[in-house]
Amino acid sequence: MTTLSNPTRIDFLAVEGPHGTTFPQPAASAAQDHGLSAAQIAAFHSDGFVPRVPIMDRTQVDRLRDGLEAIVNRRNGRESELLGGSPGPTGPITYMQGAWMIDEAIHDLVFHPAITVKVAQLLGVTRVRFWHDQVFYKPAKTGGNVAWHQDYSYWTRATPANRFMSVWIGLDDSSIENGCLHCVPGSHRWPLLPVTDLMGDMERLSKQLTPEQVAAFKPQPLEQPAGCCSFHHDHTVHGSFPNRSERPRRAIVLNYMADGTRSAAPDGDLMPGAAKIPAGQPIAGPWFPLVVDLDALN
Repeated sequence: MTTLSNPTRIDFLAVEGPHGTTFPQPAASAAQDHGLSAAQIAAFHSDGFVPRVPIMDRTQVDRLRDGLEAIVNRRNGRESELLGGSPGPTGPITYMQGAWMIDEAIHDLVFHPAITVKVAQLLGVTRVRFWHDQVFYKPAKTGGNVAWHQDYSYWTRATPANRFMSVWIGLDDSSIENGCLHCVPGSHRWPLLPVTDLMGDMERLSKQLTPEQVAAFKPQPLEQPAGCCSFHHDHTVHGSFPNRSERPRRAIVLNYMADGTRSAAPDGDLMPGAAKIPAGQPIAGPWFPLVVDLDALN
């Protein structure tokens, strides 16, 4: 395994766009090169998600794996800068936020046009900003579940709803056996549901559903090869079951929002360590960079 220490500290918050060569700068033709098909866009509006979308090659996957393993095994050297969670195997799932600020490849993935152009299409906007990242690392045999939830139930400090997109990126082939993502078709049209304990009772949210929602609750497993991603709406109910396989299941989740989304935080706190943004003001700045402007690509 390659050691990926950072002898020279790079302030990735100050870097607008890709810094390295794993994910190159967007070409002028990026909007045409990386768009979704009409069928995929229609499926998103019908189901609330689009699965199994290829976004990178094996070399890029390997670079992300190396970077993630360096963080989890505390060889990166900047683990203290993570925003939340723990980089070590402290429980059935290793969860963290802020990896994009300490690893070059994860940082550059945030700006990858194979992702950002599609997010803009699905949100129906031309300009998209980054919201925050997450890592879900399920160890072999012991990796636990992520309970059913809607992402926006955790994001009400920003407004309005329906302007966010989550991108689940697999660094391993994901299957039912190793705890792949499951989404509930059509649940993006449901109202906002109560917050759940993400690493707790898998079925806690199910107990809050109406009879009609219970009848429609038919989760679909999103099995996909490494290097593919799925996109889901901020109200889509989703979760994942434990990893029963002999190998880890590693995933990075990148969350985006339409440019112009505003703070709804009474105290202005949107992210640990970030500058406060008063309620009612547009969310912007180095913590929430503009990742794509389709008009500028045309």
